Amino acid sequence: MSKVDVLCVGIAVADVMAKPIDAIPEWDRLGTFGHIEHHIGGCAVNTGVDLVRLGASVAVSACIGRDGAGLFVKNTVAEAGVDTSGLVETGAAATSYTFVMIGSDGRRRYLHHIGANAHFADTDVPTDLLARARIVHIGGALLMPAMDGEPTGRVLARARELGAVTSMDTAYSPSVDSRALFAPCAPHLDCFLPSIEEARAITGEEDPQAALRRLGRYGIPTVGIKLGADGCVLLQDGEVRHYPAFRVPVVDGSGAGDAFVAGFLYGMLRDWDPGRTATFANAVAAHCIQAIGCSAGVPSADTVMRFLDVQGR
Repeated sequence: MSKVDVLCVGIAVADVMAKPIDAIPEWDRLGTFGHIEHHIGGCAVNTGVDLVRLGASVAVSACIGRDGAGLFVKNTVAEAGVDTSGLVETGAAATSYTFVMIGSDGRRRYLHHIGANAHFADTDVPTDLLARARIVHIGGALLMPAMDGEPTGRVLARARELGAVTSMDTAYSPSVDSRALFAPCAPHLDCFLPSIEEARAITGEEDPQAALRRLGRYGIPTVGIKLGADGCVLLQDGEVRHYPAFRVPVVDGSGAGDAFVAGFLYGMLRDWDPGRTATFANAVAAHCIQAIGCSAGVPSADTVMRFLDVQGR
């Protein structure tokens, strides 16, 4: 079997995106909105599709339900060019589902049904896919009850033993002990790129620089924190370095963090230095937020590079 650049392991979701929703109606009252779209989502799926759009080869390992939403996710991921041989189905729950309410300013509210993602376990990740991957990326940690913590650590350890570089991105979940679930994963990670909300939950530090330095104590070679509209910070040679975001019109912020991670992994595949990688990742996220949906706005790597040339970065 041929190698794949990245195996994305984690959550898969059917998304309904509705816009604009700037106010929620009172109970027993009707509200309206002007636009609706159906998309696939979930950190592992988003990052995988984005990487394919950039030009990488990708496989995904995730759990879906035996239902129409699951079929939609599987077919759409396959049509995007992602290897779906690692998708497993369960009859114990419906496919994970998110209703995304997008405001006029691009901000979002979410209603989420965890569904099949709750049944995804480390034993569901095929060893042959782990062996074929140059990078194994966990997308959506902290939203997979059967996978989070020690089981994720086992997946990462297996991946490293088979020669892969390992990466992880968490999802913010205030109902879990983020620090306790992260700890078993850290020894097996080569790259960790949480959002500032997730970094705060893990470290207990409010300030991004302080949170980044505390994450650095885990000994992970590459650590960064996504700061949304402020770009990102990376820990390089013991120093915190800030890479600003690009100012572009915001249509929908959904999937921006996953697009950033896809851009970062793309740079890692090409052995770029951290600064170039972070700047490229910010540019991928900037394209993502200019279209409705988690991946619709992500272009080819060549298009991103032309954008960077115009921006002078």
